Amino acid sequence: MDALERRTVAFHEAGHATVAWLTPGADPVRKVTIVPHGQALGLTEQLPAIERHNLSRVYLQTRIAVMLGGRTAEEVVFGEVTTGAEHDLVEATKLARQMVTRWGMSELGLAAFRADEQQPFLGYEIAQGRDYSEATAARVDLAVEQILAVAHEQVGALLTASSDRLHALAEALLRDETLEINALKAILDAPLSPATDQRLASLTTMIGRAI
Repeated sequence: MDALERRTVAFHEAGHATVAWLTPGADPVRKVTIVPHGQALGLTEQLPAIERHNLSRVYLQTRIAVMLGGRTAEEVVFGEVTTGAEHDLVEATKLARQMVTRWGMSELGLAAFRADEQQPFLGYEIAQGRDYSEATAARVDLAVEQILAVAHEQVGALLTASSDRLHALAEALLRDETLEINALKAILDAPLSPATDQRLASLTTMIGRAI
């Protein structure tokens, strides 16, 4: 990678890690690296603190927030976006659509909608694989977009408010390439002013209650 691409990857992974670290209920971050793994240019490793079988809406919203952390960090820092967030966006869209169509976790209510064949990357479902009308399909798309838009807005505010930690983490990644738990604690648990701490607490609480 050239210097700019490497720096972009560092901030992308720092965005994932910062959102996960600061959001209550998110799976704990164990390691962050900008060493390429297969097709991935970097990796933020999270390990669930407990074994989960039933997933709450708040937990799912935190997962979407973390998925959007990398792309949003690119926007906040560079005012530009790259193709590096493709997998994150596909997975976030897929999860938001499941919340709407399978689990009754949106303003559409309790109805579950069958959609056997999905194209989450394109944002629509093949007509022959669903059991609802075009009008309902439009409402589903709108609900999915709302979940993603609200999460994106909240994550942007969180990363802006915690920009010192975001930049410190990215610079550490550029220097060391891989950060384990102790290094992450030293950076992401660094003391902040009371006003900043209060602002972050408010934003992370809002992420869990966004929809």
